[in-house]
Parts: sequence; C-alpha cells; structure tokens
Amino acid sequence: MSQPLFIESGGANICKHGEILCGDSLSVAPMGGGKLMVLSDGLGSGVKANILATLTTRIATRLMERGLPLEEVVETLTDTLPECKVRKIAYSTFTLLKVKEDGRVYLAEFDNPPTFFLKRVYISELKYRDRLIGSRKIREAHVHAEAGDWLVTVSDGEIHAGIGGLLNLGWDWEKIAKFLETQVYEDVSAQKVAQILVDQARQLYEGKPGDDTTVGVLKIRPKRFASFMIGPPVKRDDDAAVVDRFMNLQGRKIVSGGTTAGILAKVLEKDVIVDLSTMTNKIPPTGKLEGVDLVTEGVHTVNATLEILERIQDIDSLTGMRDGASLLAREFLFADSINIFLGQAINPAHLNPNLPQEMGFKSRSVQAIAALLKERGKEVNVEIH
Repeated sequence: MSQPLFIESGGANICKHGEILCGDSLSVAPMGGGKLMVLSDGLGSGVKANILATLTTRIATRLMERGLPLEEVVETLTDTLPECKVRKIAYSTFTLLKVKEDGRVYLAEFDNPPTFFLKRVYISELKYRDRLIGSRKIREAHVHAEAGDWLVTVSDGEIHAGIGGLLNLGWDWEKIAKFLETQVYEDVSAQKVAQILVDQARQLYEGKPGDDTTVGVLKIRPKRFASFMIGPPVKRDDDAAVVDRFMNLQGRKIVSGGTTAGILAKVLEKDVIVDLSTMTNKIPPTGKLEGVDLVTEGVHTVNATLEILERIQDIDSLTGMRDGASLLAREFLFADSINIFLGQAINPAHLNPNLPQEMGFKSRSVQAIAALLKERGKEVNVEIH
C-alpha cells in the first residue's frame, strides 16, 4: 500500500509601491484529503483591485467546494465580474489548482502566468488545452503529482519584477523556473519557497514594486504522523496496553511528563536519561529514551509550548532552538496527523498547595494545543485514558 500524500501550502505577497492593500488575492482551502488553491489578480491596484480579486477567490473557492463544474464557476465569475467596458478586459484573472490526496491535479488558468510544475525539483512541462467558456478562454491541464513534486502559481507582478530597472524585460517565466529549481528540496517548506520568491521580486523592484506580486505554493509530500503521550492512565492495569498501542502507531513518538516517561521506560525495559544541556531558566531539561523521539518534562513545558504555538506560524522560526518547549512545538508543527494520549490519573506532585493552581490542569493546555492545531488544518485525535 502506497504511503498517503499530504499537500502542504504556502503563500506570500507584496503590494504595489504606495498602496496599502494588495490587488491580488490568494485562497487555500482543504478539499477532502487534498487542497484547493485559487489566485486572482484584480484589475489595477489598491482598494478596487483588492475587492475584485478577493471576490473572485471567494466565489471560486466556495463553488468548487460545493462540487460545481468549472463551467458554472466561470459563468458565475463572468456574471459577477463583467469586462471593463473601456479596456475590454476582465476585471480579474484567476488560477485554480485542485490537488487530490491520491495525487490527481486539475489546473485552470484565465489570463494568469502559467503555473510552474516541478517533478523532483526539475521543471516539467504541463500539457494545456484551451477551452472556451462563454467569452472566456480558459487553459486547462490534468497531471498526476507524486511525493517530491511542487506546484507554484504567481501573479504577473512576479513575472514583471525588475522590468525597466535591474532587468530590462523583467524576470520572466523561464528565469523564475530556473531559480525555482535551485530553491526547492525535501526539507524546505512551501511557505519558505513562497517567501523566497516574493523577496526576490522585491529586490528586483529595488524595494519599490511596480505591481502587486503574489505567490502560491503547493508541496506534495508523504503525510507525517506523530503520537504524543502525556499523563498516566487512570487505571494502572492499563499502562502496558496503552504503551503498546502508542508504540505501534506509525510516525514519531513524543512523551511529556516524568511519570509518563517512567511508565514507558518500565514497560519497554529501558532507561530514561536526562539531557541537562537542554535546560533553560524557564524550561526543564529533556530526556532520552530508546524508541521515543522526544521526551520532555510535563506541565511547565506543555504550557510554554502552547504559548509558542499561539505566537508563531512557521516552523522555520524554531530552527536552532534546543529547549524542550521549542522542540515539542516543532514536533507538533512538523506533523500532519497527531494522536494524543491524554492520561487522567492524578499526579500527587500537583496536589501540593504551594504549586501554581494551573499545574493541576495540564489537560486544559493539551486540549488548547489540540484545538489550535486543528485550526491550522492538522488532523488531531485525542484519546482519554
């Protein structure tokens, strides 16, 4: 059985110099186990362009989520956003990318630059066919993506970067394609690639973008699984069964709490070794246990992890951090599907009236982390033991 795929998304933009609002819009929505991405470029710039582009992405996303065929989506957009009577062009363009979890890709473009499709870091040609829907000529493509493939869509601000300045004719599609081949690799995130492309365009515009510039990135990769255990089971007789189930799930294994780590060590007949080099003034040290990828202290570390997750979005901001909370946050951000084993046995240490009250309520922090991860599109299953 083939390993399930995950479609990771990222996006970034810059406004035209002198504008507060971006005249492009990027929308990303889950669709089954896959992703739907829509990028639109509104006519002109500023508030009007922003409204037109946002309307386009929202209408297209909602209709595609409901399963409407492309003809009806385009017809609705055409009726809602008619042509500019003076310039005889559409008020907004769009690129629509639908990637299913089995790797099937559907692409539709209207007046946007061609999408970049990278097979194992090399640009691969998409075979388009033109299709007339009403008065609009749509370019369509169907392709099958595999783990390691990338799809990158851009507004024309990216293509025109540097025009009349550092680059006489702009950056152009072919130059961006070659640049992309040097930037994508297994461990780089979709968000990082999107930001790199936008930052490069900003440099070519010499800090004064001549057009709104937006990049949307989809990275197709194997789905990442993790299991997290915190707290002993209420029934001590369940220890071995819970540990056995935890250890037999696929993906990375993470344990928080000294008592919980002790239970695993006993069942696995291994020793927990404390790593004092990871200790900070606020966060207790991590530990090492054979067969487990990360062992941390419990309440302090989990509460600090929640604070980190509330503050940051990108896993790259945790690069180089070695404290237990940062490592735990990184594990949660890295995984796509997380099983949480939440033990409800009372820890006698937390009944000490001299300890802060919140230490007796670790489950609240765990449930808050689970809710936050779900908001970010991750699959989270909480098992109470």
